[in-house]
Amino acid sequence: MRAGDLPEVVRRFIVDHVDSVEQLEILLLLHQHPSRAWDAESVARELRISALSASDRLEDQARAGLLVRVEGSPGGFRYAPGTPALDEAVSGLATAYAERRVTVINLIFSKPVDKIRTFADAFRLRKGDDNG
Repeated sequence: MRAGDLPEVVRRFIVDHVDSVEQLEILLLLHQHPSRAWDAESVARELRISALSASDRLEDQARAGLLVRVEGSPGGFRYAPGTPALDEAVSGLATAYAERRVTVINLIFSKPVDKIRTFADAFRLRKGDDNG
């Protein structure tokens, strides 16, 4: 399957919000249990990843408006997208990942690794260009 086989809302969400499979799996874990407060340690245990990395991804997703901090739960986060459109995109992503896991992973890995490098490359002069 190709990335084009995914719904546009899912493709756009991945491009805009998902930089790694780890980040995706953390988001989908919290999406699956929206009423539960998760801290980095509990996410790390559940997904068998580093707590430091889990902490960074939770913070990133909170800044992106996908999670909220839970009052009274130190370091706790809960799935709570800032808009219905974000919630719809994450729900679509959860379905796509369950049905087309390889396609979703391929799309994540096909994204430019370093957005700044990609931006800079757009302005790099090619050998043989004579623009001045």
